[in-house]
Amino acid sequence: MEWLYKLIADSSDAALLVGGVVCTAVLALVLALISRRLLFSPHDEAFESHSKLADVVHGSLLAFSVFVLALVLTEVRSNLGKADDAELREASVIARLVRDLQTLGTEEASIANERVKDYVRSAVSAEWEMLAQHNPSLAEETDRALASLVAQVNKVAADNPAAANSLRAYLDKLEDLRQSRLELATKSVPPVFWWVMAVFVVGAMIMNGRHKLDAFGMTLIAFHMGAIGLVAALILVMDSPFRGETSVSPASLVKAARLSTP
Repeated sequence: MEWLYKLIADSSDAALLVGGVVCTAVLALVLALISRRLLFSPHDEAFESHSKLADVVHGSLLAFSVFVLALVLTEVRSNLGKADDAELREASVIARLVRDLQTLGTEEASIANERVKDYVRSAVSAEWEMLAQHNPSLAEETDRALASLVAQVNKVAADNPAAANSLRAYLDKLEDLRQSRLELATKSVPPVFWWVMAVFVVGAMIMNGRHKLDAFGMTLIAFHMGAIGLVAALILVMDSPFRGETSVSPASLVKAARLSTP
């Protein structure tokens, strides 16, 4: 499934949304036509006698699918918002660390400021890319940059006891917030969810064969199932907080560290 994840990561949001609508609508029409021919002949007595039961089954499949998709959409939107908030908090910590180091005005503090820039530069390049992968992880390059930053800030703290506690507190917060990025990046929708949803949605598509498939009926089916495909595509768009166009931007970190380029 790596190729599918890479395809999703490389596609624009518009392409994913349009693709979700078109693929779902076309699949729904094809399955409806097949099921109409094989399962739901209008002259079949068994079909006529169980029409009410078929209505219940069809409605239940659709209701379950829409309800679960709505819940998952809310969850992934919440996770994206939490990741964005965490990035802003990290930017705030970096801005305060830079400010306090500049206030000290020593040579060691200036070196520490450069280490802050190195850390942010690594985070927004190497680490953002690692977090966007199918199996997200923290970047070793950023590990080294953070270790170098910690060592240099500890030197500054040793020379400036009055500022030592606040400087070390900033480092602790940075490490916690960095770990939270990984935690939020791993909270994606599991593959088993998509398999279960596929069973229910395909079942609903097959049940569409009960209806008369004239031009108007097929148009309604296409609109209906296309809307479900649109919601599924929207979940894919927002599923990974660090992937694609709709993702957490590191712009606040870049600004906080006063970098000219990310």
